[in-house]
Amino acid sequence: MKRLWIILLSLTCFKTFSQDTLKLALNDVEAIFLKNNALLLAQKYNIEASKAQIIQAKLWDNPTFSGEQQIYNQETKTPLPLGNMGQRAFQIQQLFLLAGKRNRQIELAKINTEASEYNYYDLLRTLAIELRTNFYDTFFIIKSVAMYDEEILTFQKLLVAYEEQYGKGNIPLKEVIRLKAFLFSLKKEQNELRQQIIEKQGILRTLLNTKETSFIAPKIDEKALDSLGINHLKLEQLTATAFENRYDLKMQDASVRYEKENLLLQKAMATPDLRLGYSYDRNGSFIPNYHAITLQIDLPVFNKNQGNIKTSSFRIEAAQKTLEQAQTSLQNDVLRAFMKVQENNRLAQSIDSKFIGSFDTLIEGAVASYQKRNISLIEFVDFVESYKTSVVELNALKSDRMRSIEELNFVVGKKVL
Repeated sequence: MKRLWIILLSLTCFKTFSQDTLKLALNDVEAIFLKNNALLLAQKYNIEASKAQIIQAKLWDNPTFSGEQQIYNQETKTPLPLGNMGQRAFQIQQLFLLAGKRNRQIELAKINTEASEYNYYDLLRTLAIELRTNFYDTFFIIKSVAMYDEEILTFQKLLVAYEEQYGKGNIPLKEVIRLKAFLFSLKKEQNELRQQIIEKQGILRTLLNTKETSFIAPKIDEKALDSLGINHLKLEQLTATAFENRYDLKMQDASVRYEKENLLLQKAMATPDLRLGYSYDRNGSFIPNYHAITLQIDLPVFNKNQGNIKTSSFRIEAAQKTLEQAQTSLQNDVLRAFMKVQENNRLAQSIDSKFIGSFDTLIEGAVASYQKRNISLIEFVDFVESYKTSVVELNALKSDRMRSIEELNFVVGKKVL
């Protein structure tokens, strides 16, 4: 019960920086993240913008209209002659894309939309690992801060008693000074951990897109974390899963398909487009009220789009090489992350957390031994220092273990642990 009280006290101390404490489980934090994160919301708008480009690519070009009206008849000296002697003409034309250009443009817009969706999910993957790792880091740092609270409280009580004994001349001044120095060291180290928590809180609030000053206190079942096993994981299966779920890899694949489709479009651009229209001329032709069909097409004599075709061919090669590199990096990333999980898990399992024991029992025994002069001040301080180091390193190990697990989830592109 005392340890629970100390942890709650440690959380209360952060009210210096915040008005309230929000105790949130990881699921709660992720739900807020998905709902509020500005970068994810912005990328959703980008997806909708890409879909709108598909609509645009499907639209026909607008017909063009041209007309002319005689403004002065030199023979009759009449301005704007509108009668039978007046001249007017107009023409309307429609552009027809040949060689399947329109379908190619639609397909390119679809691939762009697909890539935008992949970019959203890859952004989600990147931000999610930052969210979860900072969430776990905060939890374990808070535990270490709580341990410092226990030690500081104990040393403050001990120092009060020893200052009283010093005043009576029962103990030398050097012991009081040593206790004060060690107490200051504890407070300084704890402050460094508190600074880390403040940084983590800033990252969490940014990811959750909240301007509230509430302290986000992670609510975690530590026993459930400790029981996470990795024996069922196989490297080959993880690699195969990564190839199926990594959206950055899918973006590279979409890039290859885009460049291939663009090459087909550039080849089609070598075929000139046709303008078909209708023309009317009232009095300017060899007969009055002249009607005609118009055809307009460029002659592909000089420009057959050779440069753009060659450029697209090279871009396909570049995109394929980039895809190959991404595939190789993915395999190595999965291997590296899997090995890190194995090492951190092996180390965590090799340590019996019970060796730390109960602080209350251990410190009471140490204080009693010190007060009875069964151990020296140096031995007493060394004992507390060893205990403190063990707790901090164990919490750091657990945090590193969760970081490596989240990194494995990140490189696989799917939650496997």
